[in-house]
Order: sequence, then C-alpha cells, then structure tokens
Amino acid sequence: MRSMTGFGRAEVTRGGFRVLAELRTLNQRFFELKLNLPRGWGESEADMRKLIQGAVERGRVEAFIRCVMIKPPPPRLHVNDELARRYVAELRRLGKTLRLEGKLGPEVILQRPEIFQVSEAEADTHAGSGAAIQALKHALRALDRERTREGSALKRDFELRVRRIADGIPRIEKLASESYNAIRASFESRVRELLGELPVNEKRLYEEASSAAHHGDITEEITRLRVHLEALRGLLSRKGPVGKSIEFLLQEINREINTMGAKSQNAALSQITVEMKGEVEKMREQVQNVE
Repeated sequence: MRSMTGFGRAEVTRGGFRVLAELRTLNQRFFELKLNLPRGWGESEADMRKLIQGAVERGRVEAFIRCVMIKPPPPRLHVNDELARRYVAELRRLGKTLRLEGKLGPEVILQRPEIFQVSEAEADTHAGSGAAIQALKHALRALDRERTREGSALKRDFELRVRRIADGIPRIEKLASESYNAIRASFESRVRELLGELPVNEKRLYEEASSAAHHGDITEEITRLRVHLEALRGLLSRKGPVGKSIEFLLQEINREINTMGAKSQNAALSQITVEMKGEVEKMREQVQNVE
C-alpha cells in the first residue's frame, strides 16, 4: 500500500549537462500529470509521461525538469561588413571633400555598436534529454520509496483500527443475545399481564415474542461485518493501487454498523457501535491519501 503524497528528486551530470528532476505527488481521485520541461523538449515529452504513468496510477503529479550546460558555449561576435565598408567609404569621401589630413584607422568604426555585436550562443539543451530520462528514473525511485514508507504507516494505522472494530464484535454479540432474550421475556410478560386470567396459547405466545425480538436481531449484520473486515485485511496486504477498493469496503462496513445501531435497544450496544463508527470515519479520512 502506498500513499498518494510524496516527493522525489534526482540530479544527473552527463555529456556536458546537469539535469535536475523533481517530482511531487498530491491527493486526487484520478490521475493528473503536470509536466514542466525545458523549451524545445517536445520530442521527449511522450517518453517522460509514459515513465511517470507507469510509476504513479492515482493522484496529481507535478514534474519539473531543469537542464543547464556545465560549460556554456563562447559568445559570438557578429560584424556587419557591408555597413563597415560604407562607413569607411563615406569617411574617405568626407575627408577628400573637406581636405582632411591623416589616414583612417580601425578606431573610427570600433565604437559603432551597429557594426560590432556580441551575443551569447544559445545552448542546445535538447542534447541533455538522455540525462533527463536517467534523472527522472532516479527521481521516480526516490518518490516510490517515500510513498511506500508513508503507505506503511497508513497500513499500520488501518490494521489497528480494524482490530478495534473486530474486538467489538464479540461484545456486540453478547449484548445482542442478552437484548434478544430480554425483549422476548418482556413481550411475554406484558402479554400475560394484559390477558390476565384468560387462557394463553403458549406456542402462539412464544412465536409472537420471538417475532418481536427478531426485529432487533443483528446476526446478519454481524456476519456481513466480519466478511467485510476480512476483505479489508486482504486489501491492506495487496500490492498496487487499493485506495478505491478500501473506500468502497469502508462504506459497506459503515452501513452494517449503522444498521446495528439503529436496531439496538441496548445502551451499551449502541455505545459500541458509536465507537466503531468513529474508527471507520478515521479510516475514511485516511483512505483519501491511499493510492
């Protein structure tokens, strides 16, 4: 059993690139993936989505991939040769026209930004996508370890609450049996009191008393509750996503306990069902975090 919440992080350096992969998972009823990749990595997106979906089957996943070059490429110098020639030609023409002395040197055009431009070379980060796949795999393993660890804690909590509910069943059976006999005895006593000296059909009286007591009988509910608890124990030991199945079983368990409480005519028995419902409610809150 795994939790739906977790975090995984990994960094890989390869081929002149440093790639960082971070994964965060959150509670959500269905699967949803938000994948944030460097610009130009569209070709790698399908492979990365497939990797993540193979590891996470339920919940919201936020994945962030960052890629930087360890040694950025040198800056590039762009020279506008044609514009430089025009500058020089015009300066020479102007020199002749104005009869200026001296020779034209390179300094006359060195300060012209429109002729000389320096730009940073853009790194081809797509070449780092192979390292990103490796980093993503490491991050997914780290994520799985954390979700498994948290899932183990949830499993222990569920097992404790299942035991508490199961421990209450023998007490309920004992109280239910006492309540059944008490209802039947009370019914017989009341009928005899009402009839007074009139003759009593003992067989008919016994049947009616049993029928009256049967309305409070919870034998079937106890049987179904035991079956549901056993099925829940099996789910807690099953591998893979079990959250939805546990959620369904908890609804059934809650229904049986509610029915027992509604049929109860014994204060102590009603108190036990209230305690059981408290344990179920806590599990229903916790199951929202189970994959």
